[in-house]
Amino acid sequence: MRAKEKIILFGGIFAYLMAVGVIVVLKHYYFQTQAWDLGIFDQLMWNTARGNIMRGTLEPLSNHFAVHFSPFLFFLVPGYAIFPSPYFLLLVQTAALALGAVPLYLTAKRILKTRFLALLLSLGYLIYPSLHSVNLFDFHPIAFAVPLFLTAFYFLEKKNWLWMGVFLGLAAFTQEEAIIGAGFVGLYLIFTKEKKAGLWVLGLSVLYFLLATKIIMPFAGGGLLRLDRYSQLGHNFSEIVKNVILHPSLFWETIWMWPKLTYIFWLFLPVAFMPVLARRQCILLAPGLAQNLLTMYTPQFSGAFQYDAVLIAGIFFSAVYGIKWLEDNVSTKFILSLSKCSPSTKITCLKIILPVALLAGYFIHSPLSPFNFSQDAMFGSGGEREIFSRMVAKVPPGLSVSAATRLVPHLTGREYIYLLGQEPEPASPVGGSVDMVLFDNEDYFGFDTPEKFREHIQKYADSGKYGAEIIDDRYYILVKKDLLPAPAH
Repeated sequence: MRAKEKIILFGGIFAYLMAVGVIVVLKHYYFQTQAWDLGIFDQLMWNTARGNIMRGTLEPLSNHFAVHFSPFLFFLVPGYAIFPSPYFLLLVQTAALALGAVPLYLTAKRILKTRFLALLLSLGYLIYPSLHSVNLFDFHPIAFAVPLFLTAFYFLEKKNWLWMGVFLGLAAFTQEEAIIGAGFVGLYLIFTKEKKAGLWVLGLSVLYFLLATKIIMPFAGGGLLRLDRYSQLGHNFSEIVKNVILHPSLFWETIWMWPKLTYIFWLFLPVAFMPVLARRQCILLAPGLAQNLLTMYTPQFSGAFQYDAVLIAGIFFSAVYGIKWLEDNVSTKFILSLSKCSPSTKITCLKIILPVALLAGYFIHSPLSPFNFSQDAMFGSGGEREIFSRMVAKVPPGLSVSAATRLVPHLTGREYIYLLGQEPEPASPVGGSVDMVLFDNEDYFGFDTPEKFREHIQKYADSGKYGAEIIDDRYYILVKKDLLPAPAH
């Protein structure tokens, strides 16, 4: 890599790290992160660093591996033990996503034989709207699948099967659905006449998926719990696959919806729809598109959360091959005539369309675009931060806590913490209720209606167990009376 290329590429990565790193830190600082999912993972890491492996109280089941099989988290435990804070998780995720630009650049340069397009795609990756959505929505281990798959694709192009396998394995470790993506890499290799490597990857992927979903996750007390989001197609994994194949009308009814068509448009617009031209590489997008389009769970096809992490690497890898197909199959003379450029300029239509598409995607659709970025929506108000900080400061270490969603990630360094509404019954006469409760009387997150929220809070008043401190007639701190200091005589 030439010095100029390094400056441009690593300059872009550094700019991403600084801009997005500052934003994710400020979001947490201003209490704009959530119990789901930063709170979940910070408590898991806090417990695991103390030997209580993958235990938490914020998910439906006490062991995270019963909900999602994410052994990749173990690689982060040593760093978390040194810097035990949600900020560590947010920053390491940002760094990993930023560094995905490096293997993408190396892959694009190897395939396209042009530094300009390789740099353009790599910088375009750093301003890709879905990447920003994944990065900004708290912390998720599946986010690490993006740079890991991109690195695996680089070694795939070099036919270095050992290192490709290592990075595919690491990507699979991020979450159980990532192994399906690895299995499709095996299918892709088979279709590209690398049958031996492909069969190995496919076979090991199937074994890993069965081990994770049929043995480890059930042993931990769970399984594929999120299949309820596909209930219109079936009640288990095999039934869903069968119905998609045997009942194509049901398949089309599920995906032929305006919000999903819009979602697809914004996925592909920033890369000028180049993946559509890469017929073989498009197979790598199948599992991610199926996951997000076959569900009726709106966040998965909104483009605003972590769910696009399973697609980003495949989109850019197939975009590289879409560009290659265009270069190989459309004559230079034809391209130049379209772009109305003389041959001496050596600027093709592609070199105009691609940056325009990348910038259009960023400015129109990215949450970090100056047209979309809202300081109030991203960081909230300084006054509220002051109040929340005072509330958190009043919680001693070791006490069990139930709190509103935005308070939870600031209180997860303890064995027992719950999202308000998910804690043990406050009116229980035999104990079991939490020591402290912190909430905003106007924040109903986690409850279907304001009435249900108020019914839940009333249980604390009716129990007679708690004393209350009220701040600004809105923010409440409830403490068990037996924990309050004895009155002075």
